[in-house]
Amino acid sequence: MKLYQFETHCHTAETSPCGVLKAAEAVDGLRAAGYAGTFITDHFYSRYFDRPDMRGLSWTEKVDRYLAGYRAARKRGEQTGLKVFLGLEVQPEGSPYEFLIFGPDEAFLLEAGPFYKLPIEKIYSLMHENGFLVFQAHPFRFGLSPENPAYYDGIEIVNAQVRHQSRNRLALKFAYENGVMAIAGGDVHMSEDIGKSGIMLPADVDGLPSFISYYKEVRIPELIVSCGV
Repeated sequence: MKLYQFETHCHTAETSPCGVLKAAEAVDGLRAAGYAGTFITDHFYSRYFDRPDMRGLSWTEKVDRYLAGYRAARKRGEQTGLKVFLGLEVQPEGSPYEFLIFGPDEAFLLEAGPFYKLPIEKIYSLMHENGFLVFQAHPFRFGLSPENPAYYDGIEIVNAQVRHQSRNRLALKFAYENGVMAIAGGDVHMSEDIGKSGIMLPADVDGLPSFISYYKEVRIPELIVSCGV
């Protein structure tokens, strides 16, 4: 079975305050690096939705703004042949931890409301009820540690963002010892992050349901690991 490169952790300047690359730039960069697809995992947290320019907006209007990066990436992906799926990087309110969530679509975001305000155990319960996947992002980045494994499906054992020390070897050890799923991502914010990490997926993964089904079957797919991360 032939496998294709896929980025699982990518931000856009349209939505994430830390994003440097516009969505189209990220898509073009990934395509040039030989990737077949990407998730757009912009930050889904109170620091985005509670900004002064969001005051007075309805939840529908806020979600519409949040999806700007993903929609721009998807549009560019359709033009260039790169698959673009929606993901989230959720930070529960009051928590230092962040979680990559795969499964929610635009309709779910509108219906579920600001679930980032919930504690992680309730977020995971909501995601689990809907068959979605939750991974703790960069769990060993300095100042952080793994949350209770009961509250997620897996962890990001490779985060290739070069401006942080994610201590990936500790994440690999933790995943092995706790029997959780594993994922890898470039944590793309700027051009230098492109092509550093990700996962390998078969061609028939063409949307969120097939991605989740494949992941639940293999649990730890073939990972893209750059030297030194």
